[in-house]
Amino acid sequence: MKKVSRRSFIPSLGALLVLPTFTSMSKKVDETNLPIYPKGLKKGATIGLCAPAGPSHNLTEIDGFKKFLIEKGFKVKEGKFIRKHLGYFTSTDAQRAEEFMELIEDSTIDAIFFTRGGWGCARILDILDYNIIQKNPKIILGFSDISSLLIAITHKTGLITFHGPNGNASWEQPSYQWVEKLLFSENTVLFEAKGMQNSNQKTIISGIAEGELIGGNLSVLCGIIGSKYVPSWENKILFLEEVGEEPYRVDRMLTQLKLNGVFDQLSGVVLGQFKNCIAEEPNWAFTVEEVLKQHFGNLKIPVFTGAPIGHVKDKYILPIGQLVQINSDKFTIRTLSSSVYQ
Repeated sequence: MKKVSRRSFIPSLGALLVLPTFTSMSKKVDETNLPIYPKGLKKGATIGLCAPAGPSHNLTEIDGFKKFLIEKGFKVKEGKFIRKHLGYFTSTDAQRAEEFMELIEDSTIDAIFFTRGGWGCARILDILDYNIIQKNPKIILGFSDISSLLIAITHKTGLITFHGPNGNASWEQPSYQWVEKLLFSENTVLFEAKGMQNSNQKTIISGIAEGELIGGNLSVLCGIIGSKYVPSWENKILFLEEVGEEPYRVDRMLTQLKLNGVFDQLSGVVLGQFKNCIAEEPNWAFTVEEVLKQHFGNLKIPVFTGAPIGHVKDKYILPIGQLVQINSDKFTIRTLSSSVYQ
């Protein structure tokens, strides 16, 4: 059976597309009141659906997600290109950026969720208006390729964003409990994996640490490392996940982070699920668990692995930009303040 990876969703287009011009009028954002907490959700809130990356191969995927949200008491408004298809995108870079910014500026939209990942978010980072995003703070939630969008927005605006399921992922319990705990309430949240599948957590380095939470998909993060859309790594708690990459590729990407000085500055590390990261020739390879131990086993900060983060059915919803505390012996992540206001 052919292994599935993010890469396998991106067929070659050959000669690419001629895209219309879309110029950002971005100004320097206000840094005096950071971080910015979005308004929390409540029943009757309106969710905007956006597709800044790959297209939905089956449109019933979108219909099913809408049905789920409506059954949970939300209203739903679709971005105007989410049902389109242009190569491995829904539409041009300019159109995908336009769709996202329209949802940002729409005062009737309380939160933006995403239909799926794939590839494409990094291509629109230069044409978003971060000044407007900062002035219209709202919940922005997704993962996989959406990681680059979340990291960039939090870094450029100070807005807390949220790493959690896209529309084509599982939203049932126990994953949905984190929507209720994190996005409906001003309470602090303790993330622990009780009752969640696929979580075989292990301590790599014992300890407790505090820092600002940041992270996402490893290959997506490596795609923007060194750019103006990535913050300083000083005193950060880094979380990572991956899917369908062979151990040597995981090794190569972690080495890229190491050579950029990332690991030297962190306060702690939470490693999520590295799903299907299996060598084609295991007798001539390390396992991904061995690769993770090689890179993180000699750090002098708390590190644990196996957290329910990533391309798995049960997953946390984590606030990027939030001050948190991790305990690598108890395998917990605790927010030190609320992530939204009500």
